[in-house]
Amino acid sequence: MDANLIEANFDGLVGPTHHFGGLGVGNLASQSHGGHVARPRAAAIQGIEKMRLVASLGVAQAILPPQQRPDLRMLQRLGLDTLGLDKFGIGGNHAQVLRAAYEASPRLLSAAWSASSMWAANAATVSSATACRDGRTHLTIANLSSSLHRSLEPAQTLKLFRRIFHDDSFVVHPPLPHCVSLRDEGAANHMRLTDRSGTRGVDIFVYGSDSLDGTKSEGANASSRFFPRQGLDASKAIARLHRLDMNSTFFLKQHPAAIDAGAFHNDVVAVSHHNIWLHHRLAYDADDATLARIEQRFAELTGEPLLRYEISNDALPLQDAVNSYLFNGQILSRRDDHSMTIICPAQVQETPAALAVVKQLIAGDGPIKDFRIVDLRESMNNGGGPACLRLRVPMSDAQWQSLPPGVRFTEPLADRLCEIVERYYPETLSLDDLLEADLIDVSRRAVHAIRQALGLQDAGPGDLLR
Repeated sequence: MDANLIEANFDGLVGPTHHFGGLGVGNLASQSHGGHVARPRAAAIQGIEKMRLVASLGVAQAILPPQQRPDLRMLQRLGLDTLGLDKFGIGGNHAQVLRAAYEASPRLLSAAWSASSMWAANAATVSSATACRDGRTHLTIANLSSSLHRSLEPAQTLKLFRRIFHDDSFVVHPPLPHCVSLRDEGAANHMRLTDRSGTRGVDIFVYGSDSLDGTKSEGANASSRFFPRQGLDASKAIARLHRLDMNSTFFLKQHPAAIDAGAFHNDVVAVSHHNIWLHHRLAYDADDATLARIEQRFAELTGEPLLRYEISNDALPLQDAVNSYLFNGQILSRRDDHSMTIICPAQVQETPAALAVVKQLIAGDGPIKDFRIVDLRESMNNGGGPACLRLRVPMSDAQWQSLPPGVRFTEPLADRLCEIVERYYPETLSLDDLLEADLIDVSRRAVHAIRQALGLQDAGPGDLLR
């Protein structure tokens, strides 16, 4: 393993069936925009432009393709096979199936079409090779059991990741068993705090429920409005699978106030990068002594202090934090001078308290020296900002070179993807449009073209029953 690790960002490309179904559990943006008209073409272009920005800073950037939708296999398993769905491939009377799904439940139809795999932060939990006792980089695919539409993703994600991370230096684990106590939402609830080399540090897993049956905890410290989406049992299982040192691994509970305010994942109220840990005061249900132990262990392992920035509720009200997605930004180390830049969504600029926090950060004596604004309104209206769209994978240069070359970002590749988006993606998409069978062919061709551009397509568009 090289002396220094790079933090590669794998962004999920927004899919052609991006729409507002209001399906996100505890996700206020998703729920408040349910039924609105979406703009898939604009959403995908916005995501590609964010990748351009990250790559322009000298940061390793890669691209993950959207998954094929609709998932007709799911509709079949839910009893909609009376129309002969099991015989459908590329042809067939899909319009009848879509209508049957809608009549059974509009939410079933929306789930079958969901483009939620674009939020790659939920694809897997990743542990650095320098943290794992076997010296390999471990990835566990998230089971995403909290939501029907997201539970459709893991099978395809596992197949994709085993193709991308095929080198022997990677271990790609299948999802944990699908059950309520083991529900797992991936890297959005995990942080790796390290020295500037990326090699030495501590791991923090964040969970919402610690009860044995996986339901909401009892007592005063329980969320009351929304169901927690990460279980402690799942986090501990992943730490064991990844062979982490438990003396350097910590488990923090989400503050119930954060969950109830719409912070369905830790990355809505906290962000980290190397030795920077920025979080809201109400991110964790933990006392000062617990946080101090993390700081102490970090210093013991790295020989340097952990720069923990705790933002008070007075400085940034919790609801402003959730609405602005400040903590869902990306802190990145520039390759040219190693200074840090934080990428923030446009909503930060429109929220005075959030903007003030950012300006104070870059004016201080810490390593964050710049901030950039990106417009991701289309994905954010569905509840996912800059950090939601990417999965961080710490790796060596040799590991980076071992990846299929087509997934590594280049300007020509970005241009090609924009051409595909302009050609195939609908300009607008409403829930009523999901009844149109022609959209199946459009989606299939778009995903096929994207996979070809990324060097990940060996065959034709294929059977939609997958």
